[in-house]
Amino acid sequence: MDWSKTKTIFIVVFLILDIFLFILFVQKYEDSQLETIGDLSTTERLADENVTLGELPDVADSRPYLNAESYRFVNSDVQQLEGQSAIIREGQILDSVLAEPVAIDDPEDPEELNELLEDFVLYGEEYTFWDYDEEDNQLIYFQTYDDLTLYYNLNAQIAVQLNEENEAVSYEQTYLTSLEEFADEQQLREPRSILETFYDRNLIQPNSTAVDLELGYYPPFVQVTAGESDEATTQVLTPTWKMTIENESGDEYDLYMNAVDGSIFDMSQVDLDFDQLEENDETAE
Repeated sequence: MDWSKTKTIFIVVFLILDIFLFILFVQKYEDSQLETIGDLSTTERLADENVTLGELPDVADSRPYLNAESYRFVNSDVQQLEGQSAIIREGQILDSVLAEPVAIDDPEDPEELNELLEDFVLYGEEYTFWDYDEEDNQLIYFQTYDDLTLYYNLNAQIAVQLNEENEAVSYEQTYLTSLEEFADEQQLREPRSILETFYDRNLIQPNSTAVDLELGYYPPFVQVTAGESDEATTQVLTPTWKMTIENESGDEYDLYMNAVDGSIFDMSQVDLDFDQLEENDETAE
């Protein structure tokens, strides 16, 4: 018997066995780690991944639902407007061209339009600047109620069109009227619960902080517009949380939640093109 070869064979066999056992050990360790992570509560996982609540403003703990109607503009509305030429489209859209363009220094903060909206736009004091749409070169304003923003509501916004020189030259407007509160107040989700829900849905990454929380209203169901009749379209608005998240790199983004039942609204899927109202009216005829 060649003991040298036999010795080599034993060494190779034991080496393979050691490698096999090591692999089993690593797999077992990783499985135990995953089980441990799975057993952690959401609160523990938030702490483990450094997801925190910043210094948030005081927020309401209850609010009622709202009922509202889409406003149908009439000729007397147009006659009130000065320094512009306006027409009414499909009853619900006021389309106006300004006689004199208004220069805007910073589209991200269009202070020059504040006075214009308050003095020359119907119910202009009820709108707040929301965003600059760089792709369409438009300034977007959302209607408010009781100082609360009506988020992403096609029937409650103003889109101000800018030209190539960043001058406001025209605008389109829709408006919600007859806003009434339901009798019963609804208990709202608390900040910690909001953060945990977003985190559980993988919408918040490690080392992030909730830096702001605001309450507004949003219609959770598809809005159906009326035809060319005088009958107004009604919609129910639900209290909605907007939580601003700052990630590790310092970038901020907003997340939205039904403040009553905790369902999440994906505002990236909301289309605010006024043409929808005309298309829906044609469908309703």
